[in-house]
Amino acid sequence: MSILYVIPAYPPVGSQPFVVNEMVEVARSGRPVVILGLRPGPREPVRHGTFAALKPSRVLPAPLVDPVTLALALVATLRWPGRVPRTLVGLHRAAGANPWAHVRLLAVTPKALAAAWRLRTAGVEHVHAHFASTTADCAAIVARTLGVPFSFTAHAYDIYSTAPRLRNATLAWKVRHATRVIAVSAFGAALLRAFLPGEQRARVQTVRVGIPLEVFQLAPWPSDEGKLRLLCVARWCEKKGLDTLLDACALLRDRGVAFELRLFGDGPLREALTAQCRRLDLAAWVTLGGPIAQEEVAREMRACHVFVLPCRRERSGDMDGIPTVFMEAMATGRPVVSCGISGIPELVRHEETGLLTASDDAPGIADALARLGADRALARRLGARGRALVEEQHDQRRCARAMLAVLADVAP
Repeated sequence: MSILYVIPAYPPVGSQPFVVNEMVEVARSGRPVVILGLRPGPREPVRHGTFAALKPSRVLPAPLVDPVTLALALVATLRWPGRVPRTLVGLHRAAGANPWAHVRLLAVTPKALAAAWRLRTAGVEHVHAHFASTTADCAAIVARTLGVPFSFTAHAYDIYSTAPRLRNATLAWKVRHATRVIAVSAFGAALLRAFLPGEQRARVQTVRVGIPLEVFQLAPWPSDEGKLRLLCVARWCEKKGLDTLLDACALLRDRGVAFELRLFGDGPLREALTAQCRRLDLAAWVTLGGPIAQEEVAREMRACHVFVLPCRRERSGDMDGIPTVFMEAMATGRPVVSCGISGIPELVRHEETGLLTASDDAPGIADALARLGADRALARRLGARGRALVEEQHDQRRCARAMLAVLADVAP
């Protein structure tokens, strides 16, 4: 089965290693992978070494729109005068009164139609998109134009955001017309199944995100002497709850807990979080770093005692699905402290693989961290159970096989 993957950008975005992990394993299984990125990948300060293993059989041209793309889109429309209008009318009708959804559809349509024309003799038997928003719109147009099945994997913002600019207005149409819909958590799958009548809900399935266990290996426990070493790696945005984490650090300091936090990442809240650190006088306890590659994340995981990320639901409705970095921490044998939203409790199981609190609860986060600092045996037990759960649920080879099994019974 040759599979076209529609992804947000190519080369892939460094913050989405889970997309690359899956494509690498699918290609290794003997299924040729063709890639359509909606835009050229940004020049990022770090590139994960694991990305070098991605060897697609073909990568379609990057421009979203140019004279060649427009010409091929017109040719495709003339070649398939029934399929193209039906698909576009269905999607725009589903977009309703949301102008942002119509703009996104108009932006991606020429590229999707041009891709269909370029692939008309390429033997692509299935189209799969990562993320349920614009990439899935594009996948639907390509697949229905070619007359092949399409599917998509829903992650987080693409199904949870309610703000007009981000809301996925065409989601229900795509769920109804996709041959398979994949969710990364049972929580997300339940939301997506609600769009379907009972007899069709089996088309929505849960396939976990996979990580490379050869990179994130079970590591010896760091010395219990000295400070409690805390680690956080995240995009610096509202839904990560990093302001709550810094407030919790101030509470730990005031309680006399010996600790240090290493916080890596970048994002729109960098200035605000830097200012918060200064205001709380945390320079001696908190180190703010930039984005780091997977291999460096693995080294930082081995050096820490506890990974902490107090996720929240944003005012826009956006929230994490299950952060991949939790899987990476648990694969290393480190317990996770977070909040019980979305699909997080499916991985961070309270008192089993980590500790959970309510969102925006700085005292609760501080209590959980202080508890693990005082009871290192508990921290080690939680970490060991976390490693076992990740081996069971999040081995990228096993997850890729599960994805292929879901797609394999879809007849072209």
